[in-house]
Amino acid sequence: MQRLTNKDLLALLEFIRESYSICDLDTFAQRVISKLSRIVPSEIISYNEVNLRRRRVACLAHPQDAYGPAENKIFEQHVDEHPLIMHQRKRRDNRALKISDFLSQRQFHHLGLYNEFFRRLSVDHQVAVVLPSPPPLVVGIALNRSHRDYSERDRLVLDTLSPYLVQAYRNAEAVTQTQGQLALVKHTLEKLDQGVIVLTRDGRITLANALAIQWITTYFGGLSERGSRLPENLQRWLSHQEALLDAKDDLPPPRKPLVVEREAKRLVVRHLCEPAQCVLLFDEQQTAPSPQAFERLGLSRREAEVLLWVAQGKTNIEIGIILGPSPRTVQKHLEHIFQKLGVETRTAAAAKAHEIASSGRG
Repeated sequence: MQRLTNKDLLALLEFIRESYSICDLDTFAQRVISKLSRIVPSEIISYNEVNLRRRRVACLAHPQDAYGPAENKIFEQHVDEHPLIMHQRKRRDNRALKISDFLSQRQFHHLGLYNEFFRRLSVDHQVAVVLPSPPPLVVGIALNRSHRDYSERDRLVLDTLSPYLVQAYRNAEAVTQTQGQLALVKHTLEKLDQGVIVLTRDGRITLANALAIQWITTYFGGLSERGSRLPENLQRWLSHQEALLDAKDDLPPPRKPLVVEREAKRLVVRHLCEPAQCVLLFDEQQTAPSPQAFERLGLSRREAEVLLWVAQGKTNIEIGIILGPSPRTVQKHLEHIFQKLGVETRTAAAAKAHEIASSGRG
């Protein structure tokens, strides 16, 4: 009965440790095919995804220059001749299987698959193991040699390794899926009109969208420590908020957001926390209306500019000095504004302007 030596077992353990390290499917495939020849010597090792319904093959080979797209196209044309793939099509077999388990060397050499594809690569022998995949997909790792067929020792090594490869493959699938979900979350965060920052409890940033970074730069001067931590003044506020929650001798006061005023705008920062991490939500609000908001109500550009200064308490004379027209012309604009807004007084027009600003339409 074939047995593995201590040397074989040590090589397997090293390979398993490397396979189990965190990686996505692309990295898993590259890692396996580049390391596997240490324990099963081979000239070419490939990771293959074969879609039998579409007759499409995606392949990653080691060494990288073993074959290219042209050879892969030839393989697709002859994929139905491959005895191992056709065997897996009928029944999923987790054992390591060799071409010589199904065909003699003479039979293999008569195939178009051999003459058009394998002979180009100087490959006469192959052994392969499959990984879990839904039909009609067959995913496998193929090891190839030119002169010497794979031994029963080689088969035993691959059979021993197979359940570990399957688990490592599933781990890599999970990592790839998580990466896709995280990418979707990040894409969604970038579409929000709010800033979001996620922090560990020791204050290190793990996630921040572009809007949050932009506002922190505008209102606080930017992130610190190569973008991994909050600026000092914002961190002090956050530490104070958390200290209030940690107090054990009295109820904390109702939590209020941090509000920072700057140039007719304000930034509102809210703090959400849980045991392992905390989240900061940023919302910029306009404290003074803009002319564009008033134009959307049917005012002309000049009328919108007049209303803007009326909302800030300017007289007709002051508005004339700022904008250029005479006070009489300013009054004419104001009369048109009253009519379009459905108000009768200067105070009511100013109140309407502030209502527009506070509703976020400015």
